[in-house]
Formats: sequence, structure tokens, C-alpha cells
Amino acid sequence: MRHEYESHGLDRADLDEDPLVMFQRWLDDAVTAALPEPNAMVLSTVDDDGRPWSRHVLLKGLSRGGFEFYTNYTSHKARQMDHEPAVALTFAWLGLHRQVNVVGVAAQLTALESDEYFAVRPRASQLGAWASDQSTEIADRDVLTDAL
Repeated sequence: MRHEYESHGLDRADLDEDPLVMFQRWLDDAVTAALPEPNAMVLSTVDDDGRPWSRHVLLKGLSRGGFEFYTNYTSHKARQMDHEPAVALTFAWLGLHRQVNVVGVAAQLTALESDEYFAVRPRASQLGAWASDQSTEIADRDVLTDAL
């Protein structure tokens, strides 16, 4: 199951001084290469007991020197970031033999920014978000159907 990762290598002279400019360049390369879900990233958080959690989420933008993604305010990840805002992100663009790791502190976007994002989501995604409490267990599909 080992794959040889031969590539052109990395030369510091080719890197931009601004890591976000460099990140955007590499993300654009992943999009141009038609890699699946190039904006997918692994978000790692820590729960109240100090246990690490990791899951895939989608990068939705870069702004104010940070990486934007969205989640329900009551999800496990939101509660974990409220308790411990130190997080890590990992982007893996295996088809390009590239990986980016980001370590930082999570901060909630404004309610207006959240509302603006929610407004442009596909209608089915909006309805799904309204009908289900993310990260909570449900008895069966009828619960979702009734809530919808």
C-alpha cells in the first residue's frame, strides 16, 4: 500500500512570504488539477476531557488572516472550540504530493456572516440544518421527517 511520492520538490525561493498567499496558490493548483474536494480539510479539536477529535469539514473562505468554515453552533465541534479554541487543520492534496498543516485559535464569525452564508446554501441543505440538531442522536428517520 506504499506509493512513491515523486514530485518537483519544494524550493524556498518559490514560496511567497505570506503563507495565506502561498496557501491560496496551492489551493488553486488543487482546483486546476481537478482533485476531489480540494477545499476539504481535517479539523482537529479537543473535548472537555482533553481527548482529540478530528473530522472533515469544508473550507468556505479565507479572510482576516484566517480560514473560514461553518458549523451548527451546538455541534460537538462548536462546543469543543468554545471550551478550547486551539485547533489544527490539515489539507491533503495527495494528487499533487502536497499537504498543509495549520495550527491556530478558532474564533466565531459574526451572526451576520453566518446568516449570509446560510442564505446561499442550497435549499435542501438549509432544510436539513433546520430539521436536525447536528451531533445529536435520533430515534429514527421519522423524527427528521416530522421536524422537516
